[in-house]
Amino acid sequence: MDMSFQEKSAWGSLIILALVSYWFFPTALDIAGKTTNPAELYVLMIGCVVTLIIFEVIYHTIIAATGHTDKDERDRLFGMQAERNAAFALWTGLFWIVGHILISAATEEVAPVSKLEIAVWILFALSASEFVKLASQIWYYRANI
Repeated sequence: MDMSFQEKSAWGSLIILALVSYWFFPTALDIAGKTTNPAELYVLMIGCVVTLIIFEVIYHTIIAATGHTDKDERDRLFGMQAERNAAFALWTGLFWIVGHILISAATEEVAPVSKLEIAVWILFALSASEFVKLASQIWYYRANI
């Protein structure tokens, strides 16, 4: 069975997000742990966002030119289910971040986290939730062929 535009879109976005995240997060956490000046982090973040946008535009232009882009009920259903999973992943990530902040403030056993590290971890939670959404969407397409 041929993949729909939405399934192709999910595959491409998942791969692009994984590659950009693999490039961004180790470097961003290293920068955030070493400095209190966010300028280096801003440059890295802007570079990653621009890279992500460029690759997404190129990929979606290619797949849009090769077929129709209409959504059917199946696409909408899988999208809603994937959004639900992403919301749960985001909730879990943010709950973990807040818990870590509270525990590090209440005890001296856990090292405190800098503001920049918190910002990077929040971006990680957002990226992870998008990754869960795309992976769930692909799972629903592949499981319901």
